[in-house]
Amino acid sequence: MPAADSARSGEAKKILIASGASAGHLYPALALAENLKNKQPSWEIAFVTCRRAEIEKCIESSGYKVFIISICPFSRTARRFLISLYRLVKSFLETFLIIESFRPDVVVGFGSYVSFPVILESALFKKPTVIHEQNVSLGLSNKVLSLCVDKVALSFADERHRKDAPVDSRKFVFTGNPLRRELVKKDQEESRAFFGLAKEFTILVLGGSQGSERINAEFKKTVDILSAQGRDFQFIHLCGKKDYSSLKKDYSCIKIKYRLFDFLTRMDFAYSLADLVVCRAGAGSITELAFFGKAAILIPYPYAGAHQLENAGILKKKEAALVIEEKELEGPKLAELILKLMNSADERAQLEKRIADFANPQATDRLAELVLNEAMS
Repeated sequence: MPAADSARSGEAKKILIASGASAGHLYPALALAENLKNKQPSWEIAFVTCRRAEIEKCIESSGYKVFIISICPFSRTARRFLISLYRLVKSFLETFLIIESFRPDVVVGFGSYVSFPVILESALFKKPTVIHEQNVSLGLSNKVLSLCVDKVALSFADERHRKDAPVDSRKFVFTGNPLRRELVKKDQEESRAFFGLAKEFTILVLGGSQGSERINAEFKKTVDILSAQGRDFQFIHLCGKKDYSSLKKDYSCIKIKYRLFDFLTRMDFAYSLADLVVCRAGAGSITELAFFGKAAILIPYPYAGAHQLENAGILKKKEAALVIEEKELEGPKLAELILKLMNSADERAQLEKRIADFANPQATDRLAELVLNEAMS
């Protein structure tokens, strides 16, 4: 009997989910929580995260209890390093109190430094533990935690996880990366109406939830180049808060149709309308591109463990996306690649077909079943 069915005959369980504050960690965590709640309405689900108002509101608005721990990223400066160390120690105490008060039956971590004390301490308390890795290779926290957890859920079916981590490979389970429920494919006409745009070649540009200053600057140059050539296109640019005012001023004099946002909640319309996407290579973005089957030019963020470079490398190897490394990113080069894809519907179609092979529509269900099995074991 499946775990979801057998669980219904038993007592209600408690699930504790530890998630970092970034969208790449939080959205899959919320997708899992929603799926679990649908499967087991009587079960109690709570989150652990760090102090960040938007994240707390996002979780609480979804109906889940939120515990906050003091942990923060480590810094290289001596003073900030000591502060980070103090907060790490404090977070272990806070985690102890959370586990004692909430008494979870299973604890799930979605990577980042936030998961570290929560999962480690839960494992020490012999709680069933699952960690989920969104990227191609395990992050530092997940690599360490893989030594002591019960299961490691993977987003990519790639063997390097088993080589990177010195643990029993049977711990690893490929589930895919959970997708936000609100992301559904929309009709093109409906999407055009939502943005008030024309029936033109549409480029979607985004640099992650906070935006990317480098992508913003180089894409502005690209717009100027394509405009000077008289190309027919329109674009949707998600630039983040920092560059919004300056880009709004820069774009005010162009004749091309465009929509500029510092943040957009209705990404379903944006993806559905786009003929081409220019974006980072975060795991969340790749999951969304695969689901919508979109031709893409990836510009991986080169820092934070170079995870995005590895993510982009997998797609490049399978010829599922074009890739420009940030050190090579310039307006003319980006314009050249965009023109290449604008002029070749066949090449775009091939990219769309290949990236769709990375889609895992059952990812949330698979991860939920893994968690349910651990809760009932």
